[in-house]
Amino acid sequence: MKRDFLRCLAGGAAGLLLTGASAFAADLPLAPMPAPPPVFTWTGFELGAQVGGGWNQTRFNLPPFSQSYNGAGVFGGLHVGFNYQLMGPLVVGVQGEYNFAGITAHRSSFPLDYLTTSVRQFGSADARVGIAFDHILLYAIGGFAYGDIRNSVQLAGFPISRFFAMNRYGYDVGGGIEYNFAGNWTARVEYRYYDFGRRGFNDAGFPTPLLPFAIPNHSTRETMQTARVGLTYKFGWGAAAPVVAKY
Repeated sequence: MKRDFLRCLAGGAAGLLLTGASAFAADLPLAPMPAPPPVFTWTGFELGAQVGGGWNQTRFNLPPFSQSYNGAGVFGGLHVGFNYQLMGPLVVGVQGEYNFAGITAHRSSFPLDYLTTSVRQFGSADARVGIAFDHILLYAIGGFAYGDIRNSVQLAGFPISRFFAMNRYGYDVGGGIEYNFAGNWTARVEYRYYDFGRRGFNDAGFPTPLLPFAIPNHSTRETMQTARVGLTYKFGWGAAAPVVAKY
C-alpha cells in the first residue's frame, strides 16, 4: 500500500513539473527569424574608370602611292552608364565613355617620307547586352565612336611637313566580362575594335616661297583596337529583401 502511494505521488509530481514547464515555455517570446539576404541584381547606375593599350592602323593614299603603317600606345578615361536586368539572366544597358590617349604610329618610306598618326582622345556612346551568371556578367558592346586623330606627311627630299588634324567619327564593337567582387564594386576586362572610316583631304600647299606645292586629294583610313581593364561602382542596385508577413 505504501509503495503504491509513493508511486502515485511521484507520477503526480512529474506531471505537475511538465505542465509548469510547458506553460513557462509558452509565455516566452518567439525568436525573430533572420531576414533573407538581398536579391542580387545588375540593375542600377554605374560610374568607373579604365586603362588599357591601343593599336591603330593608318592607310594613307596619295595616288599613285599608298602606305599602311601601325602604331601603339596607352590610354585611360572614365565611363558612366545604366544597366537593367530583365526577368532571368538577360541584362541590357547604355554606356558613355571618354579617354585621353597617347597612341602614335610612324612610317618612313620613299616617296611618302615621315608619315605620322596620333590618336589624342577618343570616346563612344554604346549599348550593352549581356548574360548574367549571378555575380558574373558576359556582355557585348557597340555603338557610335569619336576620335581626335592627327596626321602629318612629308615628301622625301623636302624639309617641310604638312599637318592635318580632324575629328573622326565611326563605330566601335567588342565584348568583355565583368565581375562583382565586393559590395557595389565590379571589375571588367574588355576588347574593342574601332573603325573611323576614310576621310579625304585637299591641301592648299606648303607655305614655302621657293617651292610651293600641294598634296591634293589624299585620304586616310583609320582603325584601332583596344584592350582594357576597368573598375566600376554601381549605385542603387541591391534589391530589398523579400517581405515576410508578421503574425
